[in-house]
Amino acid sequence: MLYQEEPKQAAEYLRQVIPMLSQHNLAPTPVNYSVFYTYLSGASQSLNKAVDSIISEKKPFNLVTMLALYEKFINGGASLEQQEKIQQTLEKIISDTCNEIQQVNDEAGGFDNTLNKHSESLSATNDPQVATLILKQIMDETRSMIKSNQATQSKMDETNAEIMKMKAELEEVRATAEKDALTGLKNRGAFDKAISDSVQNQSALKTALVMLDIDHFKRINDNFGHLVGDRVIRYVSALLTQIIGENHHIARYGGEEFAVILTGMSIDDAKPLIEKIRIAMANSKLQRKDSGETIGQVTISAGITALKANDQVDSLIDRADKALYEAKETGRNKIVALG
Repeated sequence: MLYQEEPKQAAEYLRQVIPMLSQHNLAPTPVNYSVFYTYLSGASQSLNKAVDSIISEKKPFNLVTMLALYEKFINGGASLEQQEKIQQTLEKIISDTCNEIQQVNDEAGGFDNTLNKHSESLSATNDPQVATLILKQIMDETRSMIKSNQATQSKMDETNAEIMKMKAELEEVRATAEKDALTGLKNRGAFDKAISDSVQNQSALKTALVMLDIDHFKRINDNFGHLVGDRVIRYVSALLTQIIGENHHIARYGGEEFAVILTGMSIDDAKPLIEKIRIAMANSKLQRKDSGETIGQVTISAGITALKANDQVDSLIDRADKALYEAKETGRNKIVALG
């Protein structure tokens, strides 16, 4: 979502954001800032309705709520509007094409009736001049039909090219809508869909789920600022992509937490892969780009589980979350698996 306010107006919105965050006991994180800034600016009426509804029902603005608002109305909102516009255009093109096909069918049916009538007329006459006139009419109408067909074919070719172009644009927008803006990984919405598909379409393939978290991330933000925190998140994202590869689903689950769906893997298969990531992260020497200051050791903790026959989405995620919680509570910088 793009903001186009004048600097003075933007500053006023920012001044109003601080009291709102304080009123709802929220930390001044980029996500929380973005949600309330967008709310105050009125840039998204859908977001305003959602926020007003939460306030009127006296529901709390917690981490889950703020992330959901951010992903739905800010991170992917513009892309969803683009998808809808492209979808409407595609529907119009398809509708117009159907009308053109119907018109061609009607013309072909009329031409067939005309030929039948001319054929009957030819059979009924012995006059060469009448026969010649009928044949001339058949030839003229045939040329007209051929010309009409050529024009229709040209229009159909143009329509097909337009459909292919719109299809490519739609695919691009959908890919953007599923991407996390900070890391380039899949976002929470894409993960929710993928994990639901995994549960609903259980097959002979094994599936492992990993919930992974950056240890003491708040300390990094407090000591070095949110920009450094963002760089750490991007570093972990790059490490996950490098080691796991693109054949599995890697998503930023929210904040400093990541979720990985490993298709075709059991818990025993997943353990050494995630352990490789844990070791690589623990051995990384991270520094601030601007000053060269050492950030210190940054570690990760992970919880691993595997999809069971009777699992629902909630039970699968809950088991992985419990494994992650145990890893955090028993020392961090470790992996815990729950079968």
